Amino acid sequence: MRMHILTDNRTRKQDFLAEHGLSLFIEYENTNILFDTGQSDVYLHNAALMGVDLNRTDCIVLSHGHYDHCGGLAYFPESDRSPKIYVHEAAFAKKYALNPGGTTYREIGIPWSCEEYENIKNRLVFTKQNMQIAPGIHLCGEIPSAMAFEEVPHGFYCGDGPDYSHDFIKDEQMLVFDGEKGLSIFLGCSHPGVVNCLRYAAKLFPGKKIHTLTAGMHLDNVSPLRLQMTIQHMIDLDIQKVIPLHCTGIFAICEMKRFLGDRCLPLCAGDSLEL
Repeated sequence: MRMHILTDNRTRKQDFLAEHGLSLFIEYENTNILFDTGQSDVYLHNAALMGVDLNRTDCIVLSHGHYDHCGGLAYFPESDRSPKIYVHEAAFAKKYALNPGGTTYREIGIPWSCEEYENIKNRLVFTKQNMQIAPGIHLCGEIPSAMAFEEVPHGFYCGDGPDYSHDFIKDEQMLVFDGEKGLSIFLGCSHPGVVNCLRYAAKLFPGKKIHTLTAGMHLDNVSPLRLQMTIQHMIDLDIQKVIPLHCTGIFAICEMKRFLGDRCLPLCAGDSLEL
């Protein structure tokens, strides 16, 4: 398996671009998956620099319905392959975040136009339940909450207003590869809690070790205790490669590197890795 980081919040390579978002191109045996598309066409720019041919994409997985993971799909090059797009139906709800000050909201949902949606609607595959999309490749559907120390996401809302309701982001899904070394898990933001996601994957694949975790983890403003417990769970699960991306947070990445050592790989846009 080989992973190419097309979009991330950071890059350290000349001519590459960064933005708040995530996009990965994953090559696994005979299947090529585009996992998220960032918020713009940045992933196309970086893919060209990396020699990644997106026309080889067999399917597209959208981790959840936020602009920084789905916005770039509008720029995806047209081809005869017309790859299927795997996404939870709730990703299309109107989504908002609370602005600083706590009195106004901003839209953070999928920013496609009606025309753009019409162009791709026949390729959508809704993924509420656990399903295999190719040999050894799974989407885990809705992720139940089980870890008490991981609070539900704060500051996210859905609805048509003015009566917004709390968005528990049930549309977030895991991409899991069941390979010879164990499970390789990919997450966009880990809104349900990264440990919660890991433990659910372990439940779905009993007896399988988690070899690799590649994820945005939303740990930027969590309590020191939660961060400590998160890292301890990674140690207890004996994960061999932890690749923190996107919304994980610089301090959290530094703490992972401190406690996980060489098992933590702080990569960014423009990097590729054999998993």
